[in-house]
Amino acid sequence: RGRLNVLANIVGKPYSQIFTEFEGNLNPSQAHGSGDVKYHLGANGTYIQMFGENDITVSLVANPSHLEAVDPVLEGLVRAKQDILDKGNGDDG
Repeated sequence: RGRLNVLANIVGKPYSQIFTEFEGNLNPSQAHGSGDVKYHLGANGTYIQMFGENDITVSLVANPSHLEAVDPVLEGLVRAKQDILDKGNGDDG
């Protein structure tokens, strides 16, 4: 599975924050929905490359427990980010 590994080692979410969320102390601004599994929570961070100077901004999307709902959630997020990036270029396509 590896989601906790990705949260800690790729996204850079501190272990203390991960453990705090497992204890039920969630930040209300980050809690979407209710009663979902703790390790389904997402995070944003910066991946610091071992070689080179190009750090990468990464997001691990909070995913719902029902696997059939994962794709639409991610596709909606990607589309929203694409729409934000496309604003201001004068192309309505």
